[in-house]
Amino acid sequence: MRNSLLVVALACAFPAAYAQSSVTLYGIVDVGVERLDVGSISGTRLQSGISAGSRLGIRGSEDLGGGWRALFTLEQRIEADTGSTSNNNALYWCRANNAPATAPTICPGVAYVTTAPAVQVPVASRPAIVGGANAVNNSLLQAITTVNAVGAIFDRQAWGGLVTPVGGFFFGRQYTPAYEILNKFNAVGDQTALQFGQGFTNPLIRANNSAQYRIELRGFTASLMYGFGGSETLRNERAIGPQNGDDFMGGNLQYNATNWGVGVGYNRNNVVPFNTGTNPQKRTGLEMFNAGGYVGFGPVKLYAQYVKRENENPMLRPEDIQNIVVSSGGSLAAIGAILGGLQINSFDMDTMRGLAGPTDSVAYHGGISWRIGNGTLYGVYNYGKDDGRSAWATADAKASHYGAAYFYDFSRRTQLYVVAAFMDNSDQSRMSLSSAGYTTGFTTGAGEDARAFQVGMRHSF
Repeated sequence: MRNSLLVVALACAFPAAYAQSSVTLYGIVDVGVERLDVGSISGTRLQSGISAGSRLGIRGSEDLGGGWRALFTLEQRIEADTGSTSNNNALYWCRANNAPATAPTICPGVAYVTTAPAVQVPVASRPAIVGGANAVNNSLLQAITTVNAVGAIFDRQAWGGLVTPVGGFFFGRQYTPAYEILNKFNAVGDQTALQFGQGFTNPLIRANNSAQYRIELRGFTASLMYGFGGSETLRNERAIGPQNGDDFMGGNLQYNATNWGVGVGYNRNNVVPFNTGTNPQKRTGLEMFNAGGYVGFGPVKLYAQYVKRENENPMLRPEDIQNIVVSSGGSLAAIGAILGGLQINSFDMDTMRGLAGPTDSVAYHGGISWRIGNGTLYGVYNYGKDDGRSAWATADAKASHYGAAYFYDFSRRTQLYVVAAFMDNSDQSRMSLSSAGYTTGFTTGAGEDARAFQVGMRHSF
């Protein structure tokens, strides 16, 4: 049993072979230049983490004997363009960000509010409520597209655990089971503007305060995880009943052979809605199920994946935002205090449309990787559709996402890459393109298309 049971700690995200007893300093420096065209607006910038998030980490292993081993990983985000630990790397195009001071303070062309506020106000006051609700939505989008907004030291990973003869047990901030499947069974993983993890998949990537049980046996891998809630900021449970308002659970199952593999994953987040009085019994927030696989033919690998996401109970609904604006009298300080007390995550937003509200979406991935000499050529096609409805989501949101990338290996540690990616939005979809591991960006208006051209270098140590 001890010889046949192998525990792999977070094998999907960063596989590593541990020595008998060791502490290793490791990292990635990834930096390049990208040009982004969103509708009629274009920009060129230096960017960190285009193909892989720049990072600095420490991992350790100690053989305790008898089939027991202690492991730990502490991994910090580093932005190579600024040296900071947090950055807003998703492209969020809003006129307020690149127009003269006389321009509107909300994104024109984005008609969020199409109905009267849930709390009745005089007709003459409704334009102000509309503008205030739109401004709140824009602020929320800015918040969710900022990675590591609170500046946590070990934002990427922070966990310790034990390998035992009956499996591995890991505790801390870890990658979630469904994200592992999303990342593993697609052609480019979480790399570049071609990554499948744009707004139409948008999973919970990492779970704080989580406990994981994991085994690998004869090609099979299984993982179960439970998260006790809490964000990088203070835990905030407006609990209704047991103190498990924002807990998380998930699991995955994989089989990997020499030239093929398949896997399924499931994540579920609990949530305590802002307006608990109207719907106090609903607890389930985002549920995500995904299944994928790959098959290899010599230097060529083919990938496919299906993702189903549903969140009928986001933390904020359109009527909540309208009511916040009304009850605060439009005070930015009051609104900021209310929103700042919430644990708002990207999965609480309708990220294909770029507004608050429920999500009911499916997404499909097809991809190919082809090893040619010292390089690898990638081709990707993704498609997503969200048919969830709210007061503001009055039509479907659909997007086609496709492109190609080429990585050239100078050595095992240093690569150059070039990427061309395209996002075709239709109906109410308005996703832009982002880099490795980021959620998404947003165009100014629904139905606008986006494209990205990226070139850069990645060095691992």
